Amino acid sequence: MPLQPEYLAAIRSRVCPVCMDSVTLGKQFVRCGLAPGRNCPIEIFLPQVIGVIEAVDSPLLEDYVPVLRDKVCAICKHSENNICVLRLQAECALDRYFVLVAAAIDEVRTRERAETETLGIP
Repeated sequence: MPLQPEYLAAIRSRVCPVCMDSVTLGKQFVRCGLAPGRNCPIEIFLPQVIGVIEAVDSPLLEDYVPVLRDKVCAICKHSENNICVLRLQAECALDRYFVLVAAAIDEVRTRERAETETLGIP
């Protein structure tokens, strides 16, 4: 996936500063504050999340949720029989910030399309 670093940078710019797991100094984002041994599901499942965003073309969040559950939650180690303890406790950053993640991915995709059109690449 050629744009994955750009997607990750856009997501970090939008999501990390407002994430409940972030460490801040005043209002300034400093670093991720996830406990040792825990990884951010946004980063773990970034290729799948990009696939979800690309597969659904809708302004409605509820159109994305079933695809997200099927493509991402189904393969997450915290989910069993489509029940996720982290999601139920509002501790899954992907679930909590999906709207921001989708907006960041869409921002990069829009910018890439504009650059391609400017260069005249079909």
